[in-house]
Amino acid sequence: MKFESALLCVFSLLIAGCSPKPAEDPSAAKLTAVESATLSPVETVDGVTTVRIAGTDRMQFTLKEFTVRSGDTVRIVFTNTGRMPVIAMGHNVVFLNKGVDANAYAGKSALARDTDFIPESEAASVLAYTKLLGPDEIDTIEFIAPAPGDYAYICSFPAHCFAGMRGLMTVIAAE
Repeated sequence: MKFESALLCVFSLLIAGCSPKPAEDPSAAKLTAVESATLSPVETVDGVTTVRIAGTDRMQFTLKEFTVRSGDTVRIVFTNTGRMPVIAMGHNVVFLNKGVDANAYAGKSALARDTDFIPESEAASVLAYTKLLGPDEIDTIEFIAPAPGDYAYICSFPAHCFAGMRGLMTVIAAE
């Protein structure tokens, strides 16, 4: 009898867990982090290039490379689409100056917990960076695209860069 009761309990839990979620209000106009991340990843309008990048719980950026023109305003809209808490899986985007070794910077950033993994001693290595974000958080930053060349960007949360959370911004000459 105990076995039958236990089996009935497990079966009930399975049924409850598989039941459909209640329908969401379709009139809700709030732009969620996931919706923001599904917009066009790069678009330029009147000298402003908006770049949408998301970070995931798989320690990946949704955009690995993009190109901008020197002198244009670059607007980065960064979203953490993950579900894990910031203390375990926080994400940011750090744009490094041309020629900076991303691996060396990432190694130093792992020791900078008190400054959200942005080491003050390496300020000259950084072009721009977002805040460290938790689930469904969004941060927007702007900077002027520097001289032509390749500029690495990484997540400076410990080990994320080494796991592949990195990309490349290529700056081309203005026309």
